[in-house]
Amino acid sequence: MPDGEFITRLLDEKILPAPLAGYTDYPYRRLLSEFDAPFICTEMVSCDAVERRNPSTMRMLKRPKGTHLDGVQFFGRNPETMIGAGELVESLGFSYIDINMGCTVWAITRNGAGVSLMNDPERAGAVVSGLVEAVSIPVTCKIRLGENSSNINAVELSMQLEEAGVSAITVHGRSGDKRFAEPVNYLAIKEVVEAVDIPVVGNGDVSSGEYALHMLESTGVDAVMPGRGLVCNPWIIEEIRSALRGGTFSDPSLEKRKQVCRRHMEYLVDFYGEEDGVFEMKKTLPKYFKGAVHAVDLRKSMVWTSSYRDMLDLLDRLTESGEQIIFNRQPID
Repeated sequence: MPDGEFITRLLDEKILPAPLAGYTDYPYRRLLSEFDAPFICTEMVSCDAVERRNPSTMRMLKRPKGTHLDGVQFFGRNPETMIGAGELVESLGFSYIDINMGCTVWAITRNGAGVSLMNDPERAGAVVSGLVEAVSIPVTCKIRLGENSSNINAVELSMQLEEAGVSAITVHGRSGDKRFAEPVNYLAIKEVVEAVDIPVVGNGDVSSGEYALHMLESTGVDAVMPGRGLVCNPWIIEEIRSALRGGTFSDPSLEKRKQVCRRHMEYLVDFYGEEDGVFEMKKTLPKYFKGAVHAVDLRKSMVWTSSYRDMLDLLDRLTESGEQIIFNRQPID
């Protein structure tokens, strides 16, 4: 795919849904494709495992049908391995590759990947430049403000990544040590926007259309990346689109949430099988009804639920009494 197609869609749509470990698996990506997401990205996967063609990792790369552009997010630090993995996913039909330089999970950072790559700009540049030269699809990077609050280097690194050939950069507006514990630093994201000539995507607390507009207006980013706001909330795509048009968006009714949740559960069982699918459902189902009157009871009931049929019955027992406080929203200060 020519780089221009990715960039054109990014600038037109202004929405780049996040890759989310543990959530944007194939069943949820399949669901997102039904909500007209412009881009859909895999969970973070190891480039080492892809390069070795690890069966379980390769299964994670299954692509849903749709008009969207499929992306894959890699973590790793070895330029040669990244090249091998990149060439493979390009041959599988992926439209873009994102390199994770923002993950704070110790299992990732202890090996020099994720946000740790921000502390090694030379290696980060080598990883990017090698991959860019090896594939014909766009390469993007997702970074934070820095590995920690004592080493904020997002501007400098972004300039190096641009020089290395990335097509776009996503900036999460916190440092690695802060994870999600403090407000997003919009000024720091704006500094990256002003330092590079490639598109910059803003990430961090993009949990509604209102917050998406706030990110765009406060930073001048070219697009936004909903992350945690995307979890079990495929409606956020249309909510952000509506906000960009100056329109209004109505939260889906409880019945609509139940219908979509039921479809998601069907896809989980279809992909993982009943036992593993039910296990994944227990993580997923309550998030569709966050803030509902019966959310606590729902979690308690799931402890004793072991079959797909029981999960569907549990879902059916949710009543309209919880509807009025589903997804309570916090206004922007």
